Amino acid sequence: MKIPQIKDIILYEDDRIIVFNKPAGITSEQDNSHGSISLLDMGKKYCPEAMLCHRLDKDTSGVILAAKSEEDYRMFSIMFQKREIHKEYHAIIQGVRKFENFMINLPLTKKGTSRAVIDKRGGKRAETIVDSLEHFKHYTLVRAQPISGRFHQIRAHLTAVGCPLAGDVLYGGKPFFLSQVKRKYNPNTDEEEVPIMGRTALHSYSLKFEYPEGKEFLVNAPCPKDFGTMLKMLRKFDAI
Repeated sequence: MKIPQIKDIILYEDDRIIVFNKPAGITSEQDNSHGSISLLDMGKKYCPEAMLCHRLDKDTSGVILAAKSEEDYRMFSIMFQKREIHKEYHAIIQGVRKFENFMINLPLTKKGTSRAVIDKRGGKRAETIVDSLEHFKHYTLVRAQPISGRFHQIRAHLTAVGCPLAGDVLYGGKPFFLSQVKRKYNPNTDEEEVPIMGRTALHSYSLKFEYPEGKEFLVNAPCPKDFGTMLKMLRKFDAI
């Protein structure tokens, strides 16, 4: 994938924080992949003091907060632990569901290094509030607000209530092909059809918290091109 310029993914910056719009396809921090670059790598080249206060999955795009000092890093880390930072994600799920302030309260356990499972006996408390934003014939655009911050929480929770995210093959989701919704679809070439969105349809849309002290701070990340293209195709070919 083409790595963007760091200045093109900065949503906000002042003398204490930087807010990034992480592209899908890069890790938040370094992993073991040979030659890979992370958002943290990019951030430190731009600002050596930058420290990420939280993380997103590699295939998840959207808002990430970074602090420029140890003091602010600790402050924001505590705010995340105390659930004083409000997170909002947008996701496209399979199926038509009408959620309205729907609370998913299912404990989660991390299974191995790549998956979370529902574990009502030994799992850690996990809560996600879900609202439907837009309905199509076969899909639904939803807002997911995780109250806790467990590994793969939104993906595992939505799968548990019968609506995996589009493209999330790890949790039972299927890639989205235009041929699924466009009648009389005729590909332009003899090549195999590729998905409109080649990843999990999940985007970290916003963060809201008190900053500076006593004032509300809200930052939104516009959805990336692939997410927007899928919505455009659903509105055109899968509208109710």
